[in-house]
Amino acid sequence: MLLPVHRPAVQLHLLSLSEDDRRARFGHSLTDMAVAGWCNRAMQGDSLWWGAWAAYDGGLCAALQLCPTVHEGVWEIGLSVAQPLRRRGLGTALLGDALRHLPQVRQMVCHHGHPAIVRMALRLGCTVQTRENSPGLRLIVSPSEQV
Repeated sequence: MLLPVHRPAVQLHLLSLSEDDRRARFGHSLTDMAVAGWCNRAMQGDSLWWGAWAAYDGGLCAALQLCPTVHEGVWEIGLSVAQPLRRRGLGTALLGDALRHLPQVRQMVCHHGHPAIVRMALRLGCTVQTRENSPGLRLIVSPSEQV
């Protein structure tokens, strides 16, 4: 689990994302200044964070953010994995670990509907619901995933 003390590592990880990756993570491309400001606010809020550290340099190579919404049991998901480490199960492992530790998460929303989130959710036994005329997703968490 990542803590506020890890904010510089989270910020560095998010700043390392390409323009396309920032669009996939945030829903639009953010400047470096906007990413830094967002990171400062997000690490101080109600969000819970998980991360993976690279063995080769000790830097943060993946970050998962779950943020509670105003609806009980519904959390917003944000996830990014460094380009060289994608498609190796890292995001799925972070999400699975978070779900095992957070039985209060019944549903997750992803406003950007990234295909990688769909694949991870399905691998973890979640049901994926799409919204008509919207790229957003709702992921229904299977109780068996949280055992």
